[in-house]
Amino acid sequence: MGRLRARALVSQHGVPKSGLWKGFFRAPTTAKAAVGYLALLPVLGLLAACVPQAQGPLLPYPGGFARGGLVEGRFSLALPGTPLFLDADEKALYAAYPYQLLVYGEGRLQSLPLPGVPRFLRASPRLVVGLEGGVWTEDAFYPYPALDALLTQEGLYHVDGRGLYRDGTLVLPGAFRQVVAWEGWVVALGQEARFYPAGPTLPLPGPVRKAQAGACGVVVLLEGLYLLRPEGLKPLGPAQDFAAFGEKIYLAPSLEVLNCKEVAWP
Repeated sequence: MGRLRARALVSQHGVPKSGLWKGFFRAPTTAKAAVGYLALLPVLGLLAACVPQAQGPLLPYPGGFARGGLVEGRFSLALPGTPLFLDADEKALYAAYPYQLLVYGEGRLQSLPLPGVPRFLRASPRLVVGLEGGVWTEDAFYPYPALDALLTQEGLYHVDGRGLYRDGTLVLPGAFRQVVAWEGWVVALGQEARFYPAGPTLPLPGPVRKAQAGACGVVVLLEGLYLLRPEGLKPLGPAQDFAAFGEKIYLAPSLEVLNCKEVAWP
């Protein structure tokens, strides 16, 4: 993969005025005001392509890494700044900002207005964004106080620290904070992991911080990184953040890329 590097991009369009950038990052007070920023997006996309932005926190995403607004790996582009959350599915990259979701796929950048400030983002199985007042999807807004959520063909699952819900109905009580779809299971995670429906319950050696589905199992960030399957839990090593895509696991801050197929299962 190699380390991220600042590209020597030619600023043939000139350096943007600071006021324009401040206008982009200053979150509006209403979603209506956020829609007004859509008119700035073509200009911001052009300026982002001309200005190196390899400064800021390192964010792994399913397929690569981003440093500040500079994205490398499966997708390669310059975003107008460090997103709050970054995720990707098979076809597109999603970058969540206050009141704004940028979608990059098939060589073009699109913008979708959000009615609030994102609290979490999941690109798959289908796109969901958590907000203070509920869960946003491309088709509807659901007034659920979710810590995490996922949208499947069976419905919208979410967790709130007290249980797992499907379409707003409690289906499994528990102090769950993450929810992942893997191999036909809905996996709810907190101090323990529960494979729903009618699957095993496995204790975890610490509270869950992040979870994503991979080709080999559910990748879970606790005090370190683990691979979770119904058979048990396998340690993968230290990490502060990660992203899973197929067999690959992208680690931060080390910039390592693991292949889950190389992990020996007991």
